[in-house]
Amino acid sequence: MKRLLIFLFITTGLLLAGCGSADEGHSHGEGADHAHDQETQTEPPSSQDTQEEHGHPHDGETDADHTSDSATGSEAALVASEGAGAVTYWTDETELFMEYPEIVVGREATFAVHLTRLSDFSPIASSEVYFSFRSENGTELSARETEVQVPGIYGPDITFKQAGRYDLTIEIYGMVNDTLQVNGIPVYNSVDDIPHTHAEEDPSMITFLKEQQWDIPFATQEVQQRTLTQTVDATGEIMAAQNSQAVVSAPFSGIVLSSQNGNLPVEGQQLQKGASMAVLNPAIQSGGGDNYAQQFINAQSDLELAKANLERSRRLYQKEAIPQAELQKSRIEYRQALTRYQTINEVIQVDTAALEGYGESAESYRFELKAPLSGTIVQSYVTPGMQVEAGQPLYRIADASKVWLKANVPAAQQSRIANASQAAFRVQGDDRLYEVSELGGRLISRANSIDPQSRTLSLIYELDNSKNGLPLGMFSTVHINTETRENVLAIPQSALIEEEGNYNVYVHVSGESFRKQRVTTGIEHRGWVEITSGLQGGEHVVTENAYQVKLASLSSEAPSHGHSH
Repeated sequence: MKRLLIFLFITTGLLLAGCGSADEGHSHGEGADHAHDQETQTEPPSSQDTQEEHGHPHDGETDADHTSDSATGSEAALVASEGAGAVTYWTDETELFMEYPEIVVGREATFAVHLTRLSDFSPIASSEVYFSFRSENGTELSARETEVQVPGIYGPDITFKQAGRYDLTIEIYGMVNDTLQVNGIPVYNSVDDIPHTHAEEDPSMITFLKEQQWDIPFATQEVQQRTLTQTVDATGEIMAAQNSQAVVSAPFSGIVLSSQNGNLPVEGQQLQKGASMAVLNPAIQSGGGDNYAQQFINAQSDLELAKANLERSRRLYQKEAIPQAELQKSRIEYRQALTRYQTINEVIQVDTAALEGYGESAESYRFELKAPLSGTIVQSYVTPGMQVEAGQPLYRIADASKVWLKANVPAAQQSRIANASQAAFRVQGDDRLYEVSELGGRLISRANSIDPQSRTLSLIYELDNSKNGLPLGMFSTVHINTETRENVLAIPQSALIEEEGNYNVYVHVSGESFRKQRVTTGIEHRGWVEITSGLQGGEHVVTENAYQVKLASLSSEAPSHGHSH
């Protein structure tokens, strides 16, 4: 009996020595900043050594000895369980995974605190972390850690001197600035007071350690309600609006002389309405025929003659030398001659400065083709020195400030686009998603028949392209909105893993525990998918590298739980 008492005394002394031993499973590394406060102390203490490593499950414990709790929210606090436990807690910026042992008055307790920054799911390091414990009767203890050997894992050693339930506040300053709250951590007077609750180990749980999560691209997402819009995908093309483009053709047979066309516009060049496009010299037809240039000369001569006759008739009518009917006839002849001249001169402008002897020959005229609208040269077929025939296309010019988006909807989907007023699209080589509504766009045309060659139904949206510069002729993928559902549970599509025709996700139950869950899906919208069954709001699912969790579930051996810091 005496030997037994001596043994117990020595054992108790070693336990109370706490941080003094370097050979225990939890030891302090050199140079680390790890400080403790005594009870009732509220100011941060001076720096001392920090622990070197701790293992979990902790000595004398198994996974079944821990109970796991989790919660989400930036304001709500998590309430700890009886005995030893593990808690997982999410805020908008931070994930807390904390394990703690069965805590007895006078015996040092080590907390294994894993902190993850949710913006990139990296371990929180190079930060000051304050731990403040406050009991129901006002007793306070605190600790601070600033440097750890394993980034993201903090392990304050706390010795409680009074039993009760303590609320823990964790304040982080550094990689994130955040505050976390865990309430009701139990501290017992003796080992005999600890409830003997042994949670049954769930065989469906998958262990994937924090170190494994931090070592790969990894992310989780809370299951939340969202508004999703179902779409029909179609191929598309950016086109010039029909009323914003024109083909400039040769009005007559002629030649584009190099001496008069040294600065012809090229494809992509911007032109203002009325700008010179080319100078065309008419071809001389010795054998007669339909010579457009000669028609212009004749029309100009007829106009001059009709104008002179009208002026003469006015003078004679004023002297009552001719009846009113003859004056009216002169007016009609003048208007007819003016109309013929204006019709020809609409696209052909005579360079009167180049005339040598008015009306002497067609060779004394050169005809300047001018831009019918402001826009960009889309196509050019003109080469200096070339001969052209009447009606031959020379340029195509388009105003790209207004464009059309033509969407070709598969015939099998045409019944789903009864209301296709809203759509979005991506063009080749550009990851941006353009909303038709944000471009001042509107649906202006819907075909009434299926194209027999492509088996598609075309929709045309008119877009304001003055600020975006979408290139004409660019192919695109168009997402046409068909149905909108509000307040549906949704997760990123990347969380889904398809197996034998079914979809599964991996639910993040707690810090290092995951559960495979089969789900049924609804509509999809821009990377999100509706979940109609299998998940509840507030749960977290793995959205990046979920396949690694699946591989962990297939492992025949449980991973080592030893953590060092």
